[in-house]
Amino acid sequence: MSRKKKNPFLSVSFRLVATVFCILLLLSYVSVLIDPAVFPLAGFFGLYFIPVLAVNVLLLVIALLRWSSSVWIPVAALLPSFFFVGFFFRAGDRNALPASVVENTDGLKVLTWNVGGFRSGREGSVMDNIKGVEDLIGREAPDVVALQEFRTEDPAELERMLPGYPEVREHFYRLRNGDYVGNVTFSRLPVHGDGHLHFKRTTNMVLYTDIEYGEKLIRLYNVHLESNNISLTSLVKEIRGGYDELSHEIAEAHEKVKKSSTRRGGQVRALLDDISDCGVQAVICGDVNDTPMSYFFRSLYRGRKDTFCEAGKGFGATYRVMWPLLRIDYVFVPEESEVLEHRTPRVGNSDHYPVIVKVQM
Repeated sequence: MSRKKKNPFLSVSFRLVATVFCILLLLSYVSVLIDPAVFPLAGFFGLYFIPVLAVNVLLLVIALLRWSSSVWIPVAALLPSFFFVGFFFRAGDRNALPASVVENTDGLKVLTWNVGGFRSGREGSVMDNIKGVEDLIGREAPDVVALQEFRTEDPAELERMLPGYPEVREHFYRLRNGDYVGNVTFSRLPVHGDGHLHFKRTTNMVLYTDIEYGEKLIRLYNVHLESNNISLTSLVKEIRGGYDELSHEIAEAHEKVKKSSTRRGGQVRALLDDISDCGVQAVICGDVNDTPMSYFFRSLYRGRKDTFCEAGKGFGATYRVMWPLLRIDYVFVPEESEVLEHRTPRVGNSDHYPVIVKVQM
């Protein structure tokens, strides 16, 4: 039986589409080496690594089913992904400790969570979301809790929120409606000092706390860095409106990425400078607002361990609204540390999921 003759137009069209998405994926790989403050599009390509990767996988399947000679295009695009996919998905370590063993092993347990002002939960009121956050912290009983986008009408409420945490450090900005928003760190362990890195023209910040752990001090950085403020969902919606609407949305997204990348770059450099000057071991946790396919993630990761890569399992995505596309919340620990546990409970009290880790420093 002779094989059915292929439509030359479809073959050329497929090769063209495959080539475009191959180039986009290759640009995603290269984006980790390029400072978006110098070339803003680098941040854009890294941000959409997962959807572009998925399209290339789909094109590979189609090429195999069609016995297409163009199969080499998605294959070439996907091969380098094996070096990066582990930052987004982990099958799990066969040598990982059982939960019962981790529970009974000494270590520093940290919970970090962007709580979205308690207004971005999947359902329920602000009070429901606050209670959900309190309940999870109560069940997990971490040594240190780092919360971002904490919003309150009265900062004095912090003393009553988690009575099991005698040490509370915060830095707030006052909103026009009188509310306060910022970062809060709760600690069961003694705190010997604190401070913050102030960034101009933004409510983003870094709150640091010097915590007594064993016989030494560690500096825990509770970070909330500049957001790109763009949405894959809005881009998809604009496709329906035609070329003009889509091109306008892409141009606007480009400007947002350029502006936010410049700000986030300055914030990352200020954070790294403070770490270099502090003279003690540092733990970085919080909402970095950048994916592992980014220059700034690599800057923070260099010389440290990403706890997800050490002890995570499954998808590491932390942004609930676009799960499993975006992983933007992290815990980085010193390279000599041993990571015992990394979990991301999928609870709906914020638009972010909490990240819970246990580390032997």
